[in-house]
Amino acid sequence: MTTSLSPIVPGDVRTRAEIRQEFGGSPQGGICPSDEKESVNLYSDPTVGEQYGYYDGWLAEEDDQGPVFEYTGAGQVGDQTFDGAFGTGNRAILRHAEQNRKLRVFVLAEKPKGDGPKKHRYVGIFSLDQALPYVWRKVRGDNDTFRNVIVFRLRPDGEFENSPKDAIPAAEETAAEFVPFQPILASMLNSGPATTGALSLPKQRTKPKRNATKKAPHASTEGVFVASEEFTTKMSLRAATAASIAVRREAELTKTYRAVLESLGHETGAFQIKVEGMSSTLRTDLYDATDHVLYEAKGSGSREDVRMAIGQLLDYSRYVKTPTRQHEPHMVVLLPAPPAADMQALLAHHRIGLVYQSDDGKFVGPDAPELG
Repeated sequence: MTTSLSPIVPGDVRTRAEIRQEFGGSPQGGICPSDEKESVNLYSDPTVGEQYGYYDGWLAEEDDQGPVFEYTGAGQVGDQTFDGAFGTGNRAILRHAEQNRKLRVFVLAEKPKGDGPKKHRYVGIFSLDQALPYVWRKVRGDNDTFRNVIVFRLRPDGEFENSPKDAIPAAEETAAEFVPFQPILASMLNSGPATTGALSLPKQRTKPKRNATKKAPHASTEGVFVASEEFTTKMSLRAATAASIAVRREAELTKTYRAVLESLGHETGAFQIKVEGMSSTLRTDLYDATDHVLYEAKGSGSREDVRMAIGQLLDYSRYVKTPTRQHEPHMVVLLPAPPAADMQALLAHHRIGLVYQSDDGKFVGPDAPELG
């Protein structure tokens, strides 16, 4: 006999059986889709995640779109993927909008000592951030090895609970560590069918009263040299915002230029940086490890984009160091077309280089590599 329960609202604590009664999903696993209930239930257990080098939860830093809840994808061994059976759960999150399913987040609240059921606290309904739905992140796995995980960026839709208990802890200190990377394989990237379709448009958000965010201990902040991120996602232009289009242009520009550098025998990647007092993770666009050059790509040569690139380069370059190169890297802005002469003068004034694509697709500019 099924017992009828009152509707589950943010902050409520329920067993998985009770959650399944209202929102469906499987009796086990972290990512549990339900066609019948039009839901993808995301279960987060901090005691498990921290063993594998990652944290789920609220970022302390908010932007003009509100708060972000980071949720790490499925796969506890090796690199995570969107492909095949191992990527089923990750695809369910990525495609939730086109499949008309809502993302619901639950955090472990009670873990009984005996055989009793676990209880989970309901955080609320979410959708993927439109401008940056997910990022690849390098984390420490078993035996102190590194692996790539998918970190989804979730935006709340409607009522939600923002508890200090769910805050991602801030780094206690800033440190830098150079880590050689394994090449990102095709299986780690989005396949066409898995990423076709519109990202959801967040509903009007209501902001409840916030409790002060409590800082928690975290591993030392570190800048990690990782494989440069590749985006092959094809978003629906009907739903893509200007920001998401810009992200895709920047990613495609970076990918193309990276191929040029690697054709010349250069080792390329990126730097992953955590800063003291921050819970979010910074990631550079492209780093040329052979020549110690840091690139920041932008989707246009507008004054706003060039200004932003300069600021990001000045910020990131402080942390981009390796055991053999303790000085800051040469900074270069990468653009799809030449900026105005005034912006070129601004770059030169700050001793920041410039590379851009010509009409024939070749990369030119004062700091373009010599193809020989």
